[in-house]
Amino acid sequence: MSTAVASEYVRRMVERETSGNGDIDNAVRRLARKYDLSFWQIMHLRAGRAKSITIDAFTSIRRAYIDYCEAEVRALQEEIKRDRERYEENHDLRDLENEAQALAEKVRLARERIG
Repeated sequence: MSTAVASEYVRRMVERETSGNGDIDNAVRRLARKYDLSFWQIMHLRAGRAKSITIDAFTSIRRAYIDYCEAEVRALQEEIKRDRERYEENHDLRDLENEAQALAEKVRLARERIG
């Protein structure tokens, strides 16, 4: 359990959630609402101002990050599926599909470890 790790999770989620300059506050609000975290908790971690973190808060943030990773993997799998339907069968897409499936399994195992 580390404040630095939680901060990195939060930074990555906020970075991926933003849709451009000026959207950080909105992105943080969306993440806070979606994962039942507080706006200021996310902002302090994102800015590196949090000096400590409770076990419960760290677990919530880690769970949120794993949820976010799972959603990203699902989106990647859908994109690969659409490409396979659009283009003729090729080994590159099949390899990507296999890699995405392996990544999905890693995310599933990470979720199981945190409960």
